[in-house]
Amino acid sequence: MEKRKGLIVFIVDDELTARETLANDLKRFEAVGEVHTFTSYAEATLPLLDLQPDILFLDVEVPGRTGPEFLDAIRPRLNFTFKTVFYTAFSHYMLDAIRRAAYDFLLKPYKEEELQTVMNRIISDCQEKPRQFNPISDEMPRKLALQSVTELLLLRMEQILIFVYNADTRSWQLTLTDQTVHLLKKGVNAENLLALHPALTRISNTCIININYLAAIENSTQRCRLCPPFDKLELTVSRRYFSKLKEQFELL
Repeated sequence: MEKRKGLIVFIVDDELTARETLANDLKRFEAVGEVHTFTSYAEATLPLLDLQPDILFLDVEVPGRTGPEFLDAIRPRLNFTFKTVFYTAFSHYMLDAIRRAAYDFLLKPYKEEELQTVMNRIISDCQEKPRQFNPISDEMPRKLALQSVTELLLLRMEQILIFVYNADTRSWQLTLTDQTVHLLKKGVNAENLLALHPALTRISNTCIININYLAAIENSTQRCRLCPPFDKLELTVSRRYFSKLKEQFELL
C-alpha cells in the first residue's frame, strides 16, 4: 500500500449542507490528506474497503441504516483500525456511541472549538500510536486447513486470494497472495470453501474471492478491481452473483 500523505477521512451524512460544512472544516487541518463524503452507508462500504480510512464521521440517522448499526456490521469484516466519531443533532445517542466504542461524539451543529478538540485528540493519538492492521476477526487469528493434492495447507485468512474451479481436473484451484497456485483434492466443493470464513464470497459459478481484496466492481461490465498489488488480475462477477453481492453490501 502506498504511504499516506495525510489522514483519510470519510463522512457519511444524507444532509448536503451538514456534509459539505464538515468536509470543508476538516480540510483545514494540515494532518488531513483526503476527505470523502457519502450520502448513505451502502454507498460508503466498497470505498471503505478500498481506501481504508483513518477516521469515520458517521451521522447517526441516515435513511436505510443507522450509524451504530453500520459500525456493528462492518467492523468484523475489516482488517484495519480506524477512529469513529458519531455526530448528530440528538444527544440521546451519546450513550449508544459509548457502548459501541466510538472514539468521540460531536453534537450538531458543532462549534469550531469542539471540532478542533476532537481532531486534535485524534491527530495526537494517531501520531503516538501507529495504525494497526489486524486479522478480520477480533479473536486471535486461526489457521485454516486445506488439503491440496500434494500437502495439507495451513493458512491464515489474509493469505487466501481466490479459488477458481478447474474444469479439466474437476477440482478447485487456490491462488494465494504470494501468487502460488495449489490444486485442491477432488471432493472439496464450493459450499465447503464458503464455510471456511465469512470473507469468502462467490462471484460466479467458478470463482470465490477473499472479499477483503475487492476494491470495486464496474456497473456496466461487472469487472472486478482488486486492491494493489492484485489489481492486474482479470475477474468478472456474473449477473446473478452481482445482484447478491450488492445486496450483501447494502445490508452492511
